[in-house]
Amino acid sequence: MKGWRTLLINLAIAVFGVLEATDWTAALGSDKAGWIVAAIAIANMVLRSFTTTEIGRRA
Repeated sequence: MKGWRTLLINLAIAVFGVLEATDWTAALGSDKAGWIVAAIAIANMVLRSFTTTEIGRRA
């Protein structure tokens, strides 16, 4: 991982910039946007339940 951290941080910043610039309500429809965000959050919680590493611990 050493040597890649700076590139990964900058990639994440670029991705967040693109995500921030997108009007998700217009792209998804105002009636669907909230449900999609909720579904993503629930999916992340389910994925977290399958991990074996405690929160805040290094793998």
